[in-house]
Amino acid sequence: MKKLQKDWLTQGLIDLEYKKFVVLAYLQNVQQHFSDKKLYPDLTELRDHYETGLRFRNRKGTLSASFPKDATGIDPESLTVRYQPRQEDDEYLSEIDSIIDFALPRFGQALTKGQQMADELAAHLTLTPIGMLPLRRDEGYIFLHWTAHSQTHIYYFNLSWTGLTIPGFTFTNTSQTGSQPIRTRYIDSVRKGIGLTYETLKLDLIRRRPYLPNPATFMVESKRRLPLEETLLPMAERLVERQVLE
Repeated sequence: MKKLQKDWLTQGLIDLEYKKFVVLAYLQNVQQHFSDKKLYPDLTELRDHYETGLRFRNRKGTLSASFPKDATGIDPESLTVRYQPRQEDDEYLSEIDSIIDFALPRFGQALTKGQQMADELAAHLTLTPIGMLPLRRDEGYIFLHWTAHSQTHIYYFNLSWTGLTIPGFTFTNTSQTGSQPIRTRYIDSVRKGIGLTYETLKLDLIRRRPYLPNPATFMVESKRRLPLEETLLPMAERLVERQVLE
């Protein structure tokens, strides 16, 4: 199983043994990704599943009250109709409870492991502004670089309003960290050499893209070779978000 749907709890057969299989297959896949240092989007989705399970448990009483009930008589003192829940509804909620009781602690354990790994890997990242930062820092470029490699990956980023249109760019929200939405778009990959510095890369981007004459530009360097799309880019986005929003 590659992904657990948001409505996995109520989707398909509502049966504890079946849902155990679904949850365990999903978590096995997540753990494999974590072993490969691929944190996203699994870490964000795990957090969503865990928080959704908690909300469901906390709102169980409200959900139970929303089910139809059968009238059993009239209270002679208050002259109100007495109701009792239908048996099948009680059984349905009981099965849901059992599924939640099974899944929540396992989601929590995997989430803790993933977050600990993210914190550990973040310690190997450094963020450095390239040149002078402008007053407006919610738009610009991110340079991604592994310390022991000459290649640098260049991304455009934007943290402003969602209706932004830039000539030659088509992009959507790509933040997988669960924090401030950030939109990034891959531009190019270059190999650094003699005379090619991050400052000259920034100047070249300004020359090639004059509609952004004073971009906020950051270099995120990793001491470890991390998966680009699944780990380094999402973590770099988070670092840039924090820097820009400070």
